[in-house]
Amino acid sequence: MNILFIGPNSISSKHKFITLKKIYKNVDLIDGYKAFVLNKVSQKIFWHISSKIFAPMINNFILGKINKFYDLIFVDSGELIGEELIINLKKKTKKIVYYCNDNPFVTRDKQRWKLSLGSLKHYDLVVFHNQSRIKPSKKYGVKRHLLVLPSYQKKVHCPQKLPVNLKKKYIHEVIFIGTWEKERGVFFKKIIELGLNIKIYGTGWEKDKNYSFLKQYIKLGHIKDPFYSRLIYCSKIAICLTNVGNRDNITKRSIEIPAIGTLMCANKTAAHKKIFVENKEAVFFNNVNECYKKCNKLLSDSKKRKRIAKLGHIKVTKILKTDFETVIKKIVKKTFSK
Repeated sequence: MNILFIGPNSISSKHKFITLKKIYKNVDLIDGYKAFVLNKVSQKIFWHISSKIFAPMINNFILGKINKFYDLIFVDSGELIGEELIINLKKKTKKIVYYCNDNPFVTRDKQRWKLSLGSLKHYDLVVFHNQSRIKPSKKYGVKRHLLVLPSYQKKVHCPQKLPVNLKKKYIHEVIFIGTWEKERGVFFKKIIELGLNIKIYGTGWEKDKNYSFLKQYIKLGHIKDPFYSRLIYCSKIAICLTNVGNRDNITKRSIEIPAIGTLMCANKTAAHKKIFVENKEAVFFNNVNECYKKCNKLLSDSKKRKRIAKLGHIKVTKILKTDFETVIKKIVKKTFSK
Protein backbone atom coordinates (compact mmCIF):
# COMPACT_ATOMS: atom_id res chain seq x y z
CA MET A 1 0.00 0.00 0.00
CA ASN A 2 1.33 3.43 -1.00
CA ILE A 3 0.54 6.08 1.63
CA LEU A 4 1.11 9.81 1.83
CA PHE A 5 1.29 11.24 5.34
CA ILE A 6 0.60 14.99 5.61
CA GLY A 7 1.72 16.26 9.01
CA PRO A 8 4.69 17.62 10.99
CA ASN A 9 7.65 15.30 11.46
CA SER A 10 7.58 16.00 15.19
CA ILE A 11 5.80 15.22 18.48
CA SER A 12 2.80 12.83 18.27
CA SER A 13 2.48 13.39 14.53
CA LYS A 14 5.91 11.83 14.11
CA HIS A 15 4.77 8.77 16.08
CA LYS A 16 1.92 8.26 13.61
CA PHE A 17 4.25 8.57 10.63
CA ILE A 18 6.79 6.14 12.11
CA THR A 19 4.03 3.64 12.86
CA LEU A 20 2.54 3.88 9.36
CA LYS A 21 5.98 3.32 7.85
CA LYS A 22 6.59 0.34 10.12
CA ILE A 23 3.31 -1.34 9.08
CA TYR A 24 2.97 -0.36 5.41
CA LYS A 25 6.61 0.45 4.39
CA ASN A 26 5.84 2.71 1.39
CA VAL A 27 4.97 5.93 3.20
CA ASP A 28 5.93 9.43 2.05
CA LEU A 29 5.77 12.50 4.26
CA ILE A 30 4.89 16.12 3.51
CA ASP A 31 5.16 18.64 6.34
CA GLY A 32 2.79 21.40 5.25
CA TYR A 33 4.25 23.82 7.78
CA LYS A 34 7.44 23.90 5.70
CA ALA A 35 5.42 26.10 3.32
CA PHE A 36 5.60 28.96 5.83
CA VAL A 37 8.52 31.09 4.64
CA LEU A 38 8.64 33.28 7.75
CA ASN A 39 7.94 30.24 9.90
CA LYS A 40 7.01 31.44 13.42
CA VAL A 41 5.78 34.86 12.29
CA SER A 42 3.64 33.35 9.52
CA GLN A 43 2.30 30.68 11.86
CA LYS A 44 1.25 33.32 14.39
CA ILE A 45 -0.63 35.19 11.65
CA PHE A 46 -2.20 31.87 10.57
CA TRP A 47 -3.41 31.14 14.11
CA HIS A 48 -4.38 34.61 15.34
CA ILE A 49 -5.31 36.80 12.35
CA SER A 50 -6.28 34.76 9.28
CA SER A 51 -5.55 31.19 8.19
CA LYS A 52 -7.36 31.51 4.85
CA ILE A 53 -4.88 33.98 3.33
CA PHE A 54 -2.24 31.23 3.38
CA ALA A 55 -4.35 28.75 1.36
CA PRO A 56 -2.74 29.41 -2.09
CA MET A 57 0.77 29.10 -0.63
CA ILE A 58 -0.04 25.87 1.24
CA ASN A 59 -1.88 24.37 -1.75
CA ASN A 60 1.01 25.05 -4.14
CA PHE A 61 3.55 23.67 -1.68
CA ILE A 62 1.72 20.40 -0.90
CA LEU A 63 0.47 19.68 -4.44
CA GLY A 64 3.92 20.50 -5.82
CA LYS A 65 5.39 17.71 -3.69
CA ILE A 66 3.04 15.02 -5.02
CA ASN A 67 4.12 13.19 -8.18
CA LYS A 68 2.25 9.86 -7.95
CA PHE A 69 -1.08 8.28 -7.07
CA TYR A 70 -1.62 6.92 -3.54
CA ASP A 71 -3.85 4.25 -2.03
CA LEU A 72 -4.30 6.44 1.05
CA ILE A 73 -3.59 9.98 2.15
CA PHE A 74 -3.37 10.20 5.94
CA VAL A 75 -3.81 13.78 7.20
CA ASP A 76 -2.63 14.78 10.66
CA SER A 77 -2.25 18.57 10.39
CA GLY A 78 -5.78 19.10 9.10
CA GLU A 79 -5.82 22.81 9.87
CA LEU A 80 -3.76 23.33 6.68
CA ILE A 81 -6.18 21.52 4.38
CA GLY A 82 -8.79 23.82 2.88
CA GLU A 83 -11.66 22.79 0.61
CA GLU A 84 -9.85 23.55 -2.65
CA LEU A 85 -6.82 21.53 -1.56
CA ILE A 86 -8.74 18.46 -0.42
CA ILE A 87 -10.68 18.35 -3.70
CA ASN A 88 -7.35 18.23 -5.53
CA LEU A 89 -5.89 15.70 -3.09
CA LYS A 90 -8.83 13.34 -3.69
CA LYS A 91 -7.77 13.13 -7.35
CA LYS A 92 -4.46 11.71 -6.20
CA THR A 93 -5.66 8.94 -3.88
CA LYS A 94 -8.26 6.21 -3.39
CA LYS A 95 -9.07 7.31 0.18
CA ILE A 96 -8.26 10.23 2.43
CA VAL A 97 -8.53 10.12 6.23
CA TYR A 98 -8.10 12.85 8.84
CA TYR A 99 -6.80 11.99 12.32
CA CYS A 100 -8.15 14.95 14.31
CA ASN A 101 -6.74 14.78 17.83
CA ASP A 102 -7.69 18.40 18.58
CA ASN A 103 -10.97 20.33 18.57
CA PRO A 104 -11.66 22.39 15.43
CA PHE A 105 -15.13 23.36 16.67
CA VAL A 106 -14.15 25.76 19.47
CA THR A 107 -12.69 29.27 19.38
CA ARG A 108 -9.79 28.63 21.77
CA ASP A 109 -7.25 28.57 18.92
CA LYS A 110 -8.54 31.77 17.29
CA GLN A 111 -8.25 31.44 13.46
CA ARG A 112 -6.40 28.11 13.35
CA TRP A 113 -9.33 26.02 12.07
CA LYS A 114 -11.13 28.51 9.80
CA LEU A 115 -9.42 27.29 6.62
CA SER A 116 -10.10 23.62 7.29
CA LEU A 117 -13.76 23.55 8.33
CA GLY A 118 -15.01 23.54 4.74
CA SER A 119 -12.90 20.49 3.90
CA LEU A 120 -14.31 18.19 6.60
CA LYS A 121 -17.22 16.93 4.46
CA HIS A 122 -14.80 15.64 1.81
CA TYR A 123 -12.88 13.16 4.00
CA ASP A 124 -13.67 9.46 3.71
CA LEU A 125 -13.20 9.20 7.48
CA VAL A 126 -12.52 11.64 10.32
CA VAL A 127 -11.01 10.24 13.53
CA PHE A 128 -11.69 11.84 16.93
CA HIS A 129 -10.59 11.21 20.54
CA ASN A 130 -13.42 13.00 22.30
CA GLN A 131 -17.17 12.35 22.11
CA SER A 132 -17.77 16.11 22.26
CA ARG A 133 -16.57 16.43 18.63
CA ILE A 134 -19.21 14.16 17.08
CA LYS A 135 -22.29 16.39 17.19
CA PRO A 136 -20.64 19.59 15.87
CA SER A 137 -18.83 17.62 13.15
CA LYS A 138 -22.18 16.72 11.61
CA LYS A 139 -22.95 20.42 11.12
CA TYR A 140 -19.92 20.58 8.84
CA GLY A 141 -21.00 17.57 6.81
CA VAL A 142 -18.74 14.86 8.24
CA LYS A 143 -20.20 11.65 6.83
CA ARG A 144 -18.12 8.99 8.59
CA HIS A 145 -16.30 9.27 11.88
CA LEU A 146 -14.41 6.92 14.16
CA LEU A 147 -13.94 7.48 17.89
CA VAL A 148 -10.66 6.09 19.23
CA LEU A 149 -8.70 6.46 22.45
CA PRO A 150 -5.53 8.58 22.40
CA SER A 151 -2.51 6.43 21.58
CA TYR A 152 0.94 5.82 23.00
CA GLN A 153 4.18 4.76 21.34
CA LYS A 154 5.34 1.41 22.73
CA LYS A 155 9.09 2.08 22.62
CA VAL A 156 8.76 5.64 23.93
CA HIS A 157 5.93 5.71 26.48
CA CYS A 158 7.08 2.77 28.59
CA PRO A 159 8.92 2.07 31.86
CA GLN A 160 12.40 3.58 31.52
CA LYS A 161 15.63 1.67 32.07
CA LEU A 162 17.85 4.23 33.76
CA PRO A 163 20.98 4.04 35.94
CA VAL A 164 20.43 5.06 39.57
CA ASN A 165 22.35 8.35 39.24
CA LEU A 166 20.24 9.40 36.23
CA LYS A 167 17.01 8.38 37.90
CA LYS A 168 17.85 10.61 40.89
CA LYS A 169 18.28 13.51 38.46
CA TYR A 170 14.70 13.20 37.23
CA ILE A 171 12.87 12.25 40.42
CA HIS A 172 9.93 14.33 41.68
CA GLU A 173 7.19 13.71 44.21
CA VAL A 174 4.43 15.00 41.91
CA ILE A 175 4.76 16.23 38.34
CA PHE A 176 2.63 18.00 35.77
CA ILE A 177 3.69 18.36 32.13
CA GLY A 178 1.53 20.60 30.00
CA THR A 179 0.90 23.98 28.41
CA TRP A 180 -0.33 26.86 30.55
CA GLU A 181 -4.04 27.63 30.60
CA LYS A 182 -5.66 30.25 32.84
CA GLU A 183 -7.56 27.67 34.91
CA ARG A 184 -4.39 25.59 35.30
CA GLY A 185 -2.58 28.57 36.78
CA VAL A 186 -5.36 28.98 39.37
CA PHE A 187 -5.34 25.22 40.09
CA PHE A 188 -1.61 24.93 40.72
CA LYS A 189 -1.32 28.12 42.75
CA LYS A 190 -3.95 26.71 45.11
CA ILE A 191 -2.41 23.24 45.32
CA ILE A 192 1.03 24.69 46.05
CA GLU A 193 -0.44 26.91 48.77
CA LEU A 194 -2.00 23.78 50.29
CA GLY A 195 1.51 22.36 50.54
CA LEU A 196 1.92 19.85 47.69
CA ASN A 197 5.49 19.31 46.52
CA ILE A 198 5.09 19.61 42.74
CA LYS A 199 7.19 20.37 39.66
CA ILE A 200 5.58 21.81 36.51
CA TYR A 201 7.06 21.54 33.01
CA GLY A 202 5.68 23.21 29.91
CA THR A 203 5.26 26.31 27.78
CA GLY A 204 3.36 29.56 28.29
CA TRP A 205 3.47 29.63 32.10
CA GLU A 206 5.17 33.03 32.11
CA LYS A 207 1.78 34.45 30.99
CA ASP A 208 0.15 33.59 34.32
CA LYS A 209 -0.73 36.57 36.51
CA ASN A 210 0.78 34.71 39.48
CA TYR A 211 3.96 33.69 37.67
CA SER A 212 6.20 35.43 40.21
CA PHE A 213 4.77 33.04 42.81
CA LEU A 214 4.73 29.97 40.55
CA LYS A 215 8.06 30.32 38.74
CA GLN A 216 10.18 28.50 41.35
CA TYR A 217 8.03 25.40 40.72
CA ILE A 218 8.16 25.64 36.92
CA LYS A 219 10.62 24.60 34.22
CA LEU A 220 9.66 26.48 31.06
CA GLY A 221 9.91 24.97 27.59
CA HIS A 222 8.55 22.16 25.47
CA ILE A 223 9.44 18.72 26.83
CA LYS A 224 10.51 16.24 24.15
CA ASP A 225 11.13 12.50 24.26
CA PRO A 226 12.92 10.74 25.82
CA PHE A 227 13.08 13.44 28.54
CA TYR A 228 9.25 13.48 28.73
CA SER A 229 8.95 9.76 29.53
CA ARG A 230 11.89 9.82 31.92
CA LEU A 231 10.39 12.66 33.94
CA ILE A 232 7.04 10.92 34.29
CA TYR A 233 8.55 7.50 35.05
CA CYS A 234 10.83 8.87 37.78
CA SER A 235 8.00 10.77 39.49
CA LYS A 236 5.81 9.17 42.14
CA ILE A 237 2.58 10.76 40.83
CA ALA A 238 1.75 12.48 37.53
CA ILE A 239 -1.23 14.85 37.42
CA CYS A 240 -3.36 14.80 34.28
CA LEU A 241 -5.66 17.74 33.49
CA THR A 242 -7.97 17.75 30.49
CA ASN A 243 -8.27 20.99 28.56
CA VAL A 244 -11.37 22.99 29.52
CA GLY A 245 -11.22 25.35 26.53
CA ASN A 246 -10.96 22.37 24.20
CA ARG A 247 -13.95 20.61 25.83
CA ASP A 248 -11.80 17.52 26.38
CA ASN A 249 -12.79 14.69 28.68
CA ILE A 250 -9.68 12.70 27.80
CA THR A 251 -6.21 13.65 26.60
CA LYS A 252 -3.09 11.86 25.37
CA ARG A 253 -1.60 12.15 28.89
CA SER A 254 -4.54 10.00 30.09
CA ILE A 255 -2.96 7.10 28.20
CA GLU A 256 0.73 7.98 28.16
CA ILE A 257 1.13 8.30 31.96
CA PRO A 258 -0.16 4.77 32.76
CA ALA A 259 1.71 3.39 29.73
CA ILE A 260 4.96 4.80 31.15
CA GLY A 261 4.17 3.10 34.46
CA THR A 262 3.44 5.99 36.83
CA LEU A 263 0.33 6.54 38.92
CA MET A 264 -2.03 8.98 37.22
CA CYS A 265 -4.07 11.43 39.26
CA ALA A 266 -6.59 12.96 36.84
CA ASN A 267 -9.67 15.14 36.94
CA LYS A 268 -12.82 13.03 37.09
CA THR A 269 -14.47 12.88 33.67
CA ALA A 270 -16.94 10.49 32.06
CA ALA A 271 -14.22 9.16 29.74
CA HIS A 272 -11.70 8.60 32.56
CA LYS A 273 -14.31 6.79 34.67
CA LYS A 274 -15.29 4.62 31.72
CA ILE A 275 -11.71 3.54 30.98
CA PHE A 276 -10.15 3.14 34.43
CA VAL A 277 -11.40 1.59 37.65
CA GLU A 278 -11.20 4.45 40.13
CA ASN A 279 -8.68 4.02 42.99
CA LYS A 280 -7.56 0.73 41.45
CA GLU A 281 -6.08 1.69 38.06
CA ALA A 282 -5.99 5.49 38.43
CA VAL A 283 -6.98 8.18 40.93
CA PHE A 284 -9.52 10.91 40.16
CA PHE A 285 -10.47 14.21 41.76
CA ASN A 286 -13.33 16.70 41.44
CA ASN A 287 -11.47 19.78 42.68
CA VAL A 288 -8.08 21.05 43.80
CA ASN A 289 -8.65 20.21 47.49
CA GLU A 290 -9.50 16.62 46.66
CA CYS A 291 -6.46 16.37 44.39
CA TYR A 292 -4.19 17.61 47.18
CA LYS A 293 -5.62 15.20 49.76
CA LYS A 294 -5.37 12.17 47.46
CA CYS A 295 -1.83 12.97 46.31
CA ASN A 296 -0.68 13.65 49.86
CA LYS A 297 -2.11 10.35 51.08
CA LEU A 298 -0.62 8.34 48.22
CA LEU A 299 2.84 9.86 48.72
CA SER A 300 2.92 8.25 52.16
CA ASP A 301 1.65 4.87 50.91
CA SER A 302 4.29 3.51 48.53
CA LYS A 303 2.73 0.05 48.29
CA LYS A 304 -0.70 1.32 47.21
CA ARG A 305 0.80 3.86 44.85
CA LYS A 306 2.87 1.26 43.04
CA ARG A 307 -0.06 -1.16 42.88
CA ILE A 308 -2.33 1.40 41.21
CA ALA A 309 0.44 2.39 38.79
CA LYS A 310 0.99 -1.26 37.84
CA LEU A 311 -2.71 -1.98 37.26
CA GLY A 312 -3.09 1.24 35.24
CA HIS A 313 -0.16 0.15 33.09
CA ILE A 314 -1.73 -3.27 32.51
CA LYS A 315 -5.08 -1.69 31.61
CA VAL A 316 -3.56 0.52 28.90
CA THR A 317 -0.99 -1.88 27.45
CA LYS A 318 -2.63 -5.31 27.82
CA ILE A 319 -6.39 -4.71 27.92
CA LEU A 320 -7.17 -1.51 26.01
CA LYS A 321 -4.18 -1.99 23.66
CA THR A 322 -4.28 1.62 22.56
CA ASP A 323 -0.77 1.77 21.11
CA PHE A 324 -0.31 3.60 17.81
CA GLU A 325 0.19 0.41 15.81
CA THR A 326 -3.09 -1.16 16.95
CA VAL A 327 -5.08 2.08 16.56
CA ILE A 328 -3.70 2.97 13.12
CA LYS A 329 -4.47 -0.53 11.78
CA LYS A 330 -8.03 -0.03 13.03
CA ILE A 331 -8.26 3.37 11.32
CA VAL A 332 -7.00 2.07 7.97
CA LYS A 333 -9.33 -0.92 8.11
CA LYS A 334 -12.31 1.34 8.85
CA THR A 335 -11.33 3.74 6.05
CA PHE A 336 -11.44 1.00 3.43
CA SER A 337 -14.48 -0.82 4.83
CA LYS A 338 -17.76 -0.46 2.94
